[in-house]
Amino acid sequence: MKESCATATANRQLRQKLAPGSVKVGLDAKNSLYEVFHENTKLGRLSGRAYSTWILNFNWSRTSRQTMRPLLTSWQTGKGYKPYTLMERRELPPVEARAELERTIAARRSIRTFSGAPISFEELARLLFFTYGRTDPHGNFRAVASGGALYPLELYVVAYKVDGLDPGVYHYGVETNHLDVVKPGECLAAFKDAVYWQGVDVDNASLAIIVTAAFPRNTIKYLDRGYRMILMEAGEAAQNLSLIATSMDLGVCLLGGFNDDLLSTFLDIDGVEEAPLLPVLVGRTAATNGS
Repeated sequence: MKESCATATANRQLRQKLAPGSVKVGLDAKNSLYEVFHENTKLGRLSGRAYSTWILNFNWSRTSRQTMRPLLTSWQTGKGYKPYTLMERRELPPVEARAELERTIAARRSIRTFSGAPISFEELARLLFFTYGRTDPHGNFRAVASGGALYPLELYVVAYKVDGLDPGVYHYGVETNHLDVVKPGECLAAFKDAVYWQGVDVDNASLAIIVTAAFPRNTIKYLDRGYRMILMEAGEAAQNLSLIATSMDLGVCLLGGFNDDLLSTFLDIDGVEEAPLLPVLVGRTAATNGS
């Protein structure tokens, strides 16, 4: 299978970055190691199929039965943890959710079925602002901690059931709290082609928010260590989104599987300097199937 134009361009850019003589010795030579790791963990049409086959085969293997059964048993009995059996213990007092934030954290679940009802434009604005918006009225600080306050993440909205907003792909403009129109028009089919959504009711969700990373914004200062920091920050933003949605009686589902190059093309980004990290479905809940 021939690679797509977007894939070819991304691979060419990466090869140019990693070509002999294209990087300096010393610390600068390590600058591109995160790019090698990120490139090798991408999923495409062929690698995605091979990855799915591996997981399926593993699930039916003796190794799976020997290693996963104790884990599954411990999870089902509420014992998915690391025990220290010979250590002294200090018992903690019992805890129950009292504050609103505590109740929201306790209620958070991954929702895989949605009602199909739209959400409002104002609800979308709240989701974006409390996920990654500028919450400091007198400065640049946002809703998450960021190494060096560099804020390497970007948010994109795939809107298809939002009252007051035409279907399309939008970029969240943090500085002035606006949406940039990336691609107007119906976008659900193209989005579904780029993500692995089996078992998730994508059609009846209201929108997806896709977290991407502009890697050089962070790695120019923190080098390869910056890649870890970017992933930490993406986790913070995803948890913010999960909690604010839960507090608004909305369901969210984080999608770990997607075709990297197709999703990059869908968002009109290069997949190298800026690449997708995490798509998150958002919608009104129907029945819950949470985890």
